[in-house]
Amino acid sequence: MAGARSLVAKANRINVGPLILMALVFGSCVANGEYLGDRRGLVAVAGNPAVFDITKFGAVGNGATNSFKAFLNTWLQVCASPVPATLLVPKGEFLTGPVIFAGPCKSKVTIDVQGTITATPSGYATPEWFLFEHVDNVLVTGPGTFHGKGEAVWKADGCGKKVECNLPPTSLKFRNIVNLEVTGISSVNAKAFHMFLVKTTNVNIHNINIVAPAESPNTDGIHLSNADNVSIVDSNIGTGDDCISVGRGSNNVTVERVVCGPGHGLSVGSLGKYPNEEDVSGIHFKSCTMKGTDNGLRIKSWGGSSPSKATDIKFEDIIMESVKNPIIIDQNYGSRGGESRVAISDVLFKNVRGTTITKDEVQIMCSKTVPCAGVSVIDVNLNFIGNKGGHPSSSGGLVGALCTNANVIFGGKLSFPMCPK
Repeated sequence: MAGARSLVAKANRINVGPLILMALVFGSCVANGEYLGDRRGLVAVAGNPAVFDITKFGAVGNGATNSFKAFLNTWLQVCASPVPATLLVPKGEFLTGPVIFAGPCKSKVTIDVQGTITATPSGYATPEWFLFEHVDNVLVTGPGTFHGKGEAVWKADGCGKKVECNLPPTSLKFRNIVNLEVTGISSVNAKAFHMFLVKTTNVNIHNINIVAPAESPNTDGIHLSNADNVSIVDSNIGTGDDCISVGRGSNNVTVERVVCGPGHGLSVGSLGKYPNEEDVSGIHFKSCTMKGTDNGLRIKSWGGSSPSKATDIKFEDIIMESVKNPIIIDQNYGSRGGESRVAISDVLFKNVRGTTITKDEVQIMCSKTVPCAGVSVIDVNLNFIGNKGGHPSSSGGLVGALCTNANVIFGGKLSFPMCPK
């Protein structure tokens, strides 16, 4: 790594940006054949040459020293290892700006976070803090924490439902990855999304904690886009936006035993925001608990959208505690004019019980152009406990259901009047 060390020294003198530095080091290592060489054991953890400790590459766990270069140099060793290798973040607080863990790698890689990784307040040329890209067979494990320090930027964010908006960076983005597991870690106060899966396949997320206050904008817990075969289970998510949002082109997604709150609920969408979006199918939420969320179970799409489909969506065995808008399909979530052309079909809400602070317990508001088809509401028993800041009832004050442009099938035990035929 002599060539890489020389480039790092030069970069320090001329103060190049972190992304340029990464490219310089990466290119130098490839050109000089210095990924590993015969010295790998000298920088790995004693007794296990496949474990690479970031402190051996210069990281300082004092919460003040920017350890970006140490993360990068450690990753170069891990990714080039011919045997499964681990990047170890030991106990301590490690400050870093944006980090790109790029592949492809030679073997399975593990990111073992025992301490706390803290984000710098600025210096993000791209919309992510940690980006994993073109790396297959990845394990990110805890019990450590990624702290995004989002509280420093939330007041300046005004994206809302704007079509065009530059969000602050996502804490953890996974792009173009096959076989990903994330477990044990915590994500705290992300600047925007906590976790973003895009063009990922075969993902297992379990036993994680996501934490941000209710007033933090656009801090979705886990957002999916073009993600296939995803399992999210046994986790706690409390944030200022959707706990989980399943976006365009995502298929075969299972969410089970997730506790959500605060936040905007469990969502499919928003869909139809961008031209020519891919279809969504096979999205199943089961045995989840909603605590004080602004929405419960939601499907949302934009007006004026390109044609697409969202089908086979199931919400089953859900407990709600003081939830606003418990069940909602909203095809007027955001609009540029015109009706939504996202065709929603084969949707099931079943065995939903608990308490609500909104009188319109079920709101199915679909598009005139493509009315919702095959929506079933079965065994929904929600006790209205007073508005307490909830939205006023569109049905004139009666506890009940609203249906627009949808033929909804009601069945089982219901705690509210059904939509009129």
